[in-house]
Amino acid sequence: MKSNILCIGKGKIKDVERTLKSVNIGGKVLYLSDSYVDSLYGHIVRPQIESVAKVNEQTVDNNTIEYAMKVAERVIATDIECIVAMGGGKVLDIGKYAAYVSKRPFLSIPTTMAHDGIVSPIAVLKQNDGKPKSLGCAMPSMMIMDTELIASCPKQLIKAGIGDTISNYMALKDWDLAVSRGKDEMNGYAYMM
Repeated sequence: MKSNILCIGKGKIKDVERTLKSVNIGGKVLYLSDSYVDSLYGHIVRPQIESVAKVNEQTVDNNTIEYAMKVAERVIATDIECIVAMGGGKVLDIGKYAAYVSKRPFLSIPTTMAHDGIVSPIAVLKQNDGKPKSLGCAMPSMMIMDTELIASCPKQLIKAGIGDTISNYMALKDWDLAVSRGKDEMNGYAYMM
């Protein structure tokens, strides 16, 4: 399944069911979150997933390569059809990499803008020695960004998100320049994200 769904706006966290139905997700879905974010928004997201598929849940408590591979193995071994991850960078990177390895569609539901892992084709995961490693993977095939939810996160995360937004804007300008000089090719979906 190749889908590129981007859903941004106030109250969009209520569009999980519609998004999954629009790409014919059924069967089993793996829902990933950390315990804090799940306590805040899980009661909104989980029933929507349950309305279209059987929900398998996993609490993300670390962001190691080994852990992401175990999640991917679980997805493959239990015939999970799609991964839905809600949270910050750690959760989204685990979900994104597990979806990439297992070749499953991935719905990203960010709860903060304080990282650019929301849509990037990179997952930053820890190696056995604890050092971070940037791993190539696929961009999320679906993303729901609830602006009201994002605006309610702690102020320091909003400020960090503003910094990331500025750096991403500059990266787009660099990309435009590289494309105009024939040094790179444009990917419209990646650019839009």
